[in-house]
Formats: sequence, C-alpha cells, structure tokens
Amino acid sequence: MIPEAFPKVLSVISAEQIANIRLAAMFTVLVTGLLAGYLFSKRFSDSENLAKKIMTAVLIGFNSPIALFTIWQIKLSAQLIWLPIAGLCLMSTISFLSIKLFPLLKLEQKTRLTLTLAGGLSNLGYTGGAFVCYVLFGTIGLAMANIYLLLWLPMAYLIFFPILKTYELRSAKPDKKPNFTFRYFLDLRLIGLLASIIAIILNLANIKHPQLVFKLHIIDLLIYSASFLCFFAIGLRVRPAHFKNYINLYFILSTVKFIIAPIIAFLILGLLAATGIDLDILVKKVIIVMAVAPTAVLMVTMSNVFGLDSKLASALWLVNTFTFLIIVMPILILLLN
Repeated sequence: MIPEAFPKVLSVISAEQIANIRLAAMFTVLVTGLLAGYLFSKRFSDSENLAKKIMTAVLIGFNSPIALFTIWQIKLSAQLIWLPIAGLCLMSTISFLSIKLFPLLKLEQKTRLTLTLAGGLSNLGYTGGAFVCYVLFGTIGLAMANIYLLLWLPMAYLIFFPILKTYELRSAKPDKKPNFTFRYFLDLRLIGLLASIIAIILNLANIKHPQLVFKLHIIDLLIYSASFLCFFAIGLRVRPAHFKNYINLYFILSTVKFIIAPIIAFLILGLLAATGIDLDILVKKVIIVMAVAPTAVLMVTMSNVFGLDSKLASALWLVNTFTFLIIVMPILILLLN
C-alpha cells in the first residue's frame, strides 16, 4: 500500500519543491548528525574506532549503490561530454598539485596525506556544487552537475586508493617495503570504483535502469542515510578545542579550493576555446561552480577508514564548508545568477 502511494505523492511535487525539500532535509541531516555525533562522543569512550567503522560501512554499503544508479541513468550528448572531461582534468590537476606541494610542509605523514585528500577531493553532490548549480541554473544545471561527476568518482578512487593503501601497508609493517599488487584492488573499500565501472558499462550498453529505484526516490534515501552517518561520524571526531591548532592549514586549503582551483578551471576553459571547442555558456558556468566546491565528505570518510589524521579531516571539512557557505556561495550567486 505505502510503496504504491509514495510515488503518486511525489509525482505531483514540482522539481523546485523537490529541490527545496532536499535542501531542508540535507540541512536537517547536517545539523542533527553533527550534533548527535558530538554529544554521543562525550558518552562513548572509543568514539574514534566507532567513527572508523561507520565510515567504512558508508564507503562499502552506501557509496557503491549511489554511484551505480546515478551514473547508470545519465544520458550524454556531444556537447555535455566536456563536463566530465573538464571535471576529470580539474580533479587530476588539483590532486597532482596537492600530492606534490603538501609533502613540502613539515608535518607528520598522515597529516600531509589528509591535506592532500582535502585538496584533491571536492563536495560536488547535493550538499555542495550540484545544489548550487540548481539554485543558480534550475533543473538543467542540476542535471549538468550530475554529468560532471561521471568520471570524477572512478578517478578519485584510482588516484587516491593506491596512495592510501600503500600508507596503510607501511603503517602495518614499517620495516617491510609495501608490495602493492593488483589483488589490493579487490579490497571491499574500493567497491565504489567497481560500481562506477559497472554503471558506465550498463549505460553504454543501453541497458535500462530499474525505474522503481527512481520512482521510490531510493537514491535520495541512500544519500540522506549515508550523509547522516557521515555527519554523525564527523561529530564523533570533532574537538572544538583543537580547531585553533589548524588555523594556518585552513588558509592553505581555502587557497587551493577557492583560488587555485577556479584559476585552473578558467585555464581549462581557455584551452578548450583555443582549440576551437565552443562550449555553451551554461556548461561553462557549471564547470566554474563545481570548480570552487568545498572539500568533500569523502575526504573525511577516507581519512577515518585508512587511519589518517581524522581530527584534522573533520576540522578541515567543517571550516572549509562554512567558508564556502558564508563567503564563496554569495559571490557565486552575485556573479553568475
């Protein structure tokens, strides 16, 4: 009875109403998740281990179906193919710069790796760049943001998983040189990459995606559930007293995310124009918005799962996200609306 009625109710809700519901729901999930995790950490002695288990569960049980179903249902056109290519180029360039620059800082290795993740990974989903695209450009902008992500997630795993796995192997056996072989790609924590590859194959093969998943808004339920668990785990690791220890790192990360990244995005757009590729103005605007998105929740997830500096990861995510909301997003709305 309920499954039959649920889609009928949702079918009469407009796209704008659905977006507003999503925004309100995500804000509620963000606040309640962080607050619940922070309060729970005061009553639970081993909150760090619990946060790691939660993040691992999200990485395995939620990220993979979200990647599978969102990529599977996307339809590409000749013009829009440059969105995922631009996203791939931007993320690869920023990740390369982060990998090369952050090791120059005189910090502990796990702290440098956490910063590298924070610089390379951006929040491009409904809680970040994609929603800003909807606010500015409507449902077409939201669709383009989803296309932008098509190659981003697989490459994020391909770039960072070997680095993190090598760090994990060295931490477990510091006296032994890590032997990183193909079998490590069978690690369950990498299942999101496999899901992305399967989704691309199904998409290219024109195999129809299950309509029930979208009629019941299962993707939304997965996103909100995964987000709450991630925010809860972040709340478990939040230590406000430690925030002052990372002030210089906040400025470094903000420089990477909000100054260097958009400069690279403009260079990519300029290079495309110089080669005779004339992109639609809306495609250009979506690329710019996605380029200045704050650091990703996935960064905090990976930091917890692979034993990096999880306290720093939580602090970086919180400060960078609120910097985006308070300073960067109003500027975007002013310039691009």
